[in-house]
Amino acid sequence: MFLTTAIDYANAKPHLGHAYEKVLTDTLARFARRTGQEVRFLSGLDEHGQKVQQSAGKAGKSPQEFVDGISVLFASLWKLLRVQPDDFLRTTQARHKKLVGEVLEKLHRQGDIVKGTFKGFYSVRAEQFLTEKERQPDGSWPEIYGEVVELTEENYFFKLSKYQDWLRELIQKQPSLIFPEFRAKELLGALEKPLPDLCISRPKARLAWGIPLPFDENQVTYVWFDALLNYVTGAGSGEGKLTDWEPAVHVIGKDILVPAHGVYWPCMLKALSLPMFAKLLVHGFWTRKSEKLSKSTGNVVDPGELAAKYGADAFRYYVLREMALGHDADFDEESLAARRKGELAHELGNLLQRTGSMIGRYRDGKIPAVAKPDPISEGFRDTVLHALRKWDELMKGYQIHLALGELWKAVQAANQLIEARAPWKLAKDANKAGELDATLADAAAALELVLLEVACVIPQTAEAGLTQLGYPGRPGPRQKSWPDWPTEQAGRALGTITPLFPLLDEEKAARG
Repeated sequence: MFLTTAIDYANAKPHLGHAYEKVLTDTLARFARRTGQEVRFLSGLDEHGQKVQQSAGKAGKSPQEFVDGISVLFASLWKLLRVQPDDFLRTTQARHKKLVGEVLEKLHRQGDIVKGTFKGFYSVRAEQFLTEKERQPDGSWPEIYGEVVELTEENYFFKLSKYQDWLRELIQKQPSLIFPEFRAKELLGALEKPLPDLCISRPKARLAWGIPLPFDENQVTYVWFDALLNYVTGAGSGEGKLTDWEPAVHVIGKDILVPAHGVYWPCMLKALSLPMFAKLLVHGFWTRKSEKLSKSTGNVVDPGELAAKYGADAFRYYVLREMALGHDADFDEESLAARRKGELAHELGNLLQRTGSMIGRYRDGKIPAVAKPDPISEGFRDTVLHALRKWDELMKGYQIHLALGELWKAVQAANQLIEARAPWKLAKDANKAGELDATLADAAAALELVLLEVACVIPQTAEAGLTQLGYPGRPGPRQKSWPDWPTEQAGRALGTITPLFPLLDEEKAARG
């Protein structure tokens, strides 16, 4: 499985949307490995273009110095959030510039890139040329385009129009190439009108910070044409070979489906005679109190600060539990705190603490053996295994928020089992030793099953929990018989039992 994120634009520090996308993709990569797939997970930074050149100038730095500093901010946040791509590609790297040059040469040679004159309107913010259809009814330009200027200049154009009919037919026949599928309808709507050929160069006199065209030293490559090719550069060996490309699952935001990933990119692949991508996973936006997150309004969320305050795993759990993939979601710090305190600390953390403590108190810290499950145990095991199957089904359908809800049914069932069978009472009656063993062993087994799966979402917590359960080694891919009840826990010594989600400072203060 070749799994990619969008490469973030290196003109400012990472925000909540960046963090969500990378946590999402990292989770998908970990889950795929858990199900036995080999995975190559690619992420990176888009470091060329006019906005970078302008931001660097304002900061009094060269563009390269500026993006070097920005790259540290992104890399540090991914480390904090346990996001672990197999390759982190920066478009200023030699391997990428070499690949871009080869692609430009190939397309120019075969007549898919031609020289022409552009006269029209240009959005500095979006770094794209605009047409009259982008105007609002009153003649103004939408705020998303920022400053719009009128230009006349010679550039090179990619023959996008040549591939329009082919692309429309492809999406009509295979709408499942895009998830959720309603985004395919959005893309088809954009293809109803004739596509203009894509201007893929800028004169150096206006934009010096870009990859030079190999056939015209006075022009540099348009930032989107350069950036999209990162997926080819980072495929396979990561050495920038066209022959290494394999159909990728691209995780992107809804704002770059049209035209970049849904129009430019498939047409580029077709022109290069490369296989089509496997899927576009298109996620929505985060809002706050139903308003768009924006630095200009002060309505921003710093993912690094949230991870430092609540823990990286709590942040990861919250954003994946809160957002239905493909739709927008409203960020609420109180909800993050509540999910950490409730689902993570009280339900999962408390289950491990009470189970481990009672095994320590009543069975010398070793998980007891159970010869044959009684009817209560059989019913409990069925509930847990059903929850695991639903988790797997929903994860494979990219419904992560619902999958976590199903997995938590196993956690809740285990807590209910302990409450119903009351091991602290069973321990007082020697005739109930078998029931006590069954209760403690069942709770420990359910914990192991849940932690092995939820490790893709909360990796550090899951590893700590499995260590406390005495799980041997590091968890790997599932067995062919999954899901089945653990049979090798009996007699296993537990580790030291400590809280998975300790009280936050403000929670301690509230307790006095």
